Amino acid sequence: MPDQIKTVTEKGQFQFLLDNFFTGHQVYIKTSSGALNLQYLGYSEGNVAFRIPHVKSFPENAVVFTRHGGHTIYLSMKHIEKNEDTFVFIPIKFQIISETRKEDRKLVDIEGGKSVIYMNNFISDYIIERGLATSQKKIDKVKEIAEFELKKKFDHVKITFINEAKSDPRLNHALNTGKLIYIPNLNENPDPSLEEDYNYYLENIYKTDISLTSRNRYISEVLAPVMYNFLIPYGYVQVNSAQALSEGMSEVCRRMAIVIDQLFKKNGLFCPLETKFLVADLSKSGMGFVFKEKKYLRYFEEKSRITYDIMLPTRKKAVISAIVRNITFIDNNVIKVGCEITAMDDNSRANYEEYINISAKNPAAGAADATE
Repeated sequence: MPDQIKTVTEKGQFQFLLDNFFTGHQVYIKTSSGALNLQYLGYSEGNVAFRIPHVKSFPENAVVFTRHGGHTIYLSMKHIEKNEDTFVFIPIKFQIISETRKEDRKLVDIEGGKSVIYMNNFISDYIIERGLATSQKKIDKVKEIAEFELKKKFDHVKITFINEAKSDPRLNHALNTGKLIYIPNLNENPDPSLEEDYNYYLENIYKTDISLTSRNRYISEVLAPVMYNFLIPYGYVQVNSAQALSEGMSEVCRRMAIVIDQLFKKNGLFCPLETKFLVADLSKSGMGFVFKEKKYLRYFEEKSRITYDIMLPTRKKAVISAIVRNITFIDNNVIKVGCEITAMDDNSRANYEEYINISAKNPAAGAADATE
């Protein structure tokens, strides 16, 4: 959360803010593809001008931003004029958001230095959804196998994937949390350890499911996310019963979700990109990577889930799951993607933090290991 937000609408302060925060600094505007770099040209007679290359038109209302220390400065403007690649706007207001940075990012030498780090084996929720959308026959076969086994133990079985529904509350839960929900018996008060899940289920899932509330037949449910390599959720397995379900039955459901993912991978539904992406900076909780070819933009957008491998200069590997937080077009047609790390297995976490700690103590240490 930001520590402080200050809004400035007094035009007498605009010149000062532009001169101090925009002159000589990188300025961006958010587009549907990411943040586009533009150049501040100046402020005169109540108008502000920016050079925006490779853009033919601009919306009437726009917001640009720049960063300075612990501040992000947003400028809301109205477009009034264009001359080749120079766009003129009337500035409306500034918003200065001050936020303490949680941690520093370690810059990686991407100019051919010794500590170059690459991401490979890259896959995103877009790649997974596309693989599912083009493989319906394989999906139906896997569903048939899974449902046949589950119906031996449960009264009702439903399996749904990301390409099949968009407003399904169960799918939203699976995609947003990747967590299993176990409701052993709706007719009894839940165990204190299950109370939070129980209340969430009643309010967000059970009440919206007419087939359950109208028939009042099933008194128990297990909802298990289907996840790519335990890292990216892309569907769920739902089972219901007219009888109370034991915790062992929730484990049966969870294991079937794992089997489904294994069968999809065995049948080649999901193919990681063969391309390697160059890591530009990293920290314990996030990293940035860069590339030049715009064709890769379709594989992710802000809030996309991704997973990838990195081989560290310590000669150890980390398998990482992350969420894309920003996409920025920087100099020389380079595109930079910033992401927040969400999950690693224990071994990957140990390897990754070991490298971060070594780099913090001795920035040259990791580089030396990489080239011995």
